[in-house]
Amino acid sequence: MRLAFLLFLSLILSPASALERVVLQMNWKHQFQFAGYYAAIEKGYFRDSGFDVVLRELSEGQSPVDLVLAGEADFGIAASELVLYRGEGKPVVALAAIAQHSPLVLLVNRRKITNVEALSGSRIMLAPHETELFAYLRREGITKYTSVTHSFDPDDLISGRVDALSGYVTDEPFVLRQRGFPYLAFSPSAAGINFYGDTLFTTEDTVHKSRARVRAFRAAAIKGWSYAMAHPDEMVDLILRQYSTRHSRAHLSYEADELRRLIQPDLVEIGQQSASRWQQIAQTYTELGMLPPLSPQSLNGLVFEAEESRLPSWFAYALGGGALLVLVGAGAALYFARLNQRLTGEIVSRRVFESALRESEERYRQLAEQSKDVIWILDLASMRFTYVSPSVEKARGFTAEEVINQPLADALTPESHARVTSLVDEHVARIAAGDMTALSAMTEVDQPHKTDGVMSSEIVASFLLDEQGKPKSVLGVARDISERRRVEAELRSVNDELRRQLEANEKLQAALREQAIRDSLTGCFNRRYLDETLERELWRSRREGNPLSLVFLDLDHFKRINDTYGHQAGDQALTILAKALKADIRHEDVLCRYGGEEFVILMPRMPLAKAAERAENWRRQVAGIRIPFGNYELSFTASAGVAAYPDHGAMPDELTHAADMALYVAKNEGRNRVVVASPGLDEAL
Repeated sequence: MRLAFLLFLSLILSPASALERVVLQMNWKHQFQFAGYYAAIEKGYFRDSGFDVVLRELSEGQSPVDLVLAGEADFGIAASELVLYRGEGKPVVALAAIAQHSPLVLLVNRRKITNVEALSGSRIMLAPHETELFAYLRREGITKYTSVTHSFDPDDLISGRVDALSGYVTDEPFVLRQRGFPYLAFSPSAAGINFYGDTLFTTEDTVHKSRARVRAFRAAAIKGWSYAMAHPDEMVDLILRQYSTRHSRAHLSYEADELRRLIQPDLVEIGQQSASRWQQIAQTYTELGMLPPLSPQSLNGLVFEAEESRLPSWFAYALGGGALLVLVGAGAALYFARLNQRLTGEIVSRRVFESALRESEERYRQLAEQSKDVIWILDLASMRFTYVSPSVEKARGFTAEEVINQPLADALTPESHARVTSLVDEHVARIAAGDMTALSAMTEVDQPHKTDGVMSSEIVASFLLDEQGKPKSVLGVARDISERRRVEAELRSVNDELRRQLEANEKLQAALREQAIRDSLTGCFNRRYLDETLERELWRSRREGNPLSLVFLDLDHFKRINDTYGHQAGDQALTILAKALKADIRHEDVLCRYGGEEFVILMPRMPLAKAAERAENWRRQVAGIRIPFGNYELSFTASAGVAAYPDHGAMPDELTHAADMALYVAKNEGRNRVVVASPGLDEAL
């Protein structure tokens, strides 16, 4: 007796079910990038769903997808490469797209690489699983470059060991800014490659074992991300206390802010993904030759169905079973009618059958009448409804009797009626040709409401066949999706407004960038731009073995113009001079206002003698300028100094000093002249 009591007590006190231990394979080291999963563990969301979750960091050179497929982890975090694996027949399943926009970028030294085309022939650090960046380089036409094994150390870019390295916009830029490094970030989105970022995934085998457990794991993870986005400071404390001190608090906070911009939790439900966007990602890889052409069915199963179907899967079978029972009953009645000697048995059997049939019909009648969705049957011969559930009155304002008495055209808007009629004809033809996949159909329609405009509905329908196997009617379910469409329209409106704001911001940023390198009076480039450009052009001249010339041009006695006629006259003189110089330089030449009345013309691939000839031509043009100003006519002259690489220097400071000294000599020798720099010019002064 005591043993039985102890056994009973142990059963009462033992947990209903032990926690399932699962491994979640991250795609990098511990940092805010995985805050949602930390939150789901810390707040007990995984535990409440029955999971004991182990987070595993990714070792360098590994792929999270390969590790999950090999069974070393149950779930993983990856990106757009999931499409490539699925296209190769690998059974990966995307559960939730956490980042709506990918954080992957290519980071470069902006003093050496000013545009993406300059990456051709360069040294680039890429991780093998960063397929999105490989696609970006292909789209930009960058096919020749040296691939360097990724060290995940920004110092390799800072030191010049590589020309570009891949990184997350949420991470490495913080380090580069702290180091004062002049970087640029090239994003694939600039080339129209806008993929999902970190995506929670698993395998088909895991889904098939228990779809409900996978849904529970996904829901707990998303709940964790919602908490992390709402409490970033708490997550930073948790990471530093429990997971990693690799990043500082400021670094983690920066990552949290950037991650919020990619996840967009205020605009999009966390984890949202669509089959159409995954199809677009696959199409992009196909266009770039990274994936063979796929049929629309090739990606079936890639996107996990997060919501369970409201109608049970046995519903259609049950209705078919009821119809089968009716046929069996009719056959039985005919059989027993021919056997008069067994009349009593026939009557008893029929009564039993009819009672069971009534009970069955009553159950399905209650199911149809209590459902919020509208269940209906359409006769294909007359194209009229033979049954409509009472829920239609709440959905559309019409009673079931009113709808049954209406022709199909009155139950739909003209556009929807034409689409439905065409869809029915198409499916009937396919069924007649032996295509049994056409027995089911799904579409969206608009239906008139009795008192309040139009209702949008999602239609799921099945074609019912007669004894000859020909379609005789359609069993359908209509669900009101007006609210969903309203929300989608609002979301599109918000996205459109956000896109307009982003475009406006981009235009403003472009204008600000232009203002930062332009002189506001003359429109010429400023001294800051010259300093950056001269260094780059000298580097190119050294690499290609071409000359480069520099002309310093200064207006003579400019102070007299300002003192005599005022600064307005001086500004007009500078503006007209700049206009004259712009009209007489090559496309590749760079005209800068160096300061005050001094201008600099940088001429790549220009020999010294030719540069001096051009400077003399500009001097004559300046001497011929006449500017009407009130009752006066202004005129002025200019002096110029000319220097060139490699004759007068190999560094920017050496070259500008030589040209400036030549200008100084031109001023001292009487002005209105051109002087070419020479090695002994400094000593002569």
